[in-house]
Amino acid sequence: MHTSSGRFRLQLPSAPSGLDKLGLGALLYAYAVLLGAAYLFGFWRTIGFDVFPYLSLQNYVSAPLNRVIVLVASPLVLASIVFGRADVSDNARARDISLYLVALYCLAFVLQQFQAISRYVQYEFYFDNERSVLTIATFLFFAALGVSYRIFRYSSTIQMKVFALVLVQAAVSMSAGYSDGKAIYNGAAQVYFLGNKELCEPSGVRDWVYLGKFGEQAFFMNTIDKRLCITDEKSYKLVSRKFKEGL
Repeated sequence: MHTSSGRFRLQLPSAPSGLDKLGLGALLYAYAVLLGAAYLFGFWRTIGFDVFPYLSLQNYVSAPLNRVIVLVASPLVLASIVFGRADVSDNARARDISLYLVALYCLAFVLQQFQAISRYVQYEFYFDNERSVLTIATFLFFAALGVSYRIFRYSSTIQMKVFALVLVQAAVSMSAGYSDGKAIYNGAAQVYFLGNKELCEPSGVRDWVYLGKFGEQAFFMNTIDKRLCITDEKSYKLVSRKFKEGL
């Protein structure tokens, strides 16, 4: 509809019932779970452990929350700045916005995948199935490019545009998870150690790296032999490696 300033403004129809809002909320939650699963899949493949049987739905969203939020939100903020005053009611504008976002995520993927591959090559040891993470992330990336080409050349639905974004965002999240996991497995500085080490190893002298809490259980990894410790103890203490070692 026209406004007094002569600009166009998209007026969305009001939801006919609470079911529509419920359906949208369910889709957004499923979307968050998908990105979280992609991140966790990439992360835990570098540890050589299948963490998924220990996860609840909430863990898919909360475990990689900070990392995924940054990856997803930054291009969306830029899009709102660039297209915030534009008319998005026509298909051409919606196409431009979706392709712009895909292009930004493609750039993010190239940077993340370069870092992930660099860490894969840098360290001699790796698990046999680690390469599947890099392969799947690359496949998702090229699938997103294929869908985006289809959007660019031909008329497409909003579902097709969203699908392209989901594909490339999943690729970025998976690559970022692998990069983070590889760094932690090989001694990243941005980690936390278990303060009361006797929870994992009585009279032990080696440190235990905190990997995350899933459900009622916390996961730690020994810094030397890479053994895992799974404990349901709630009163554990975490100490920053930077603080402990003066990094």
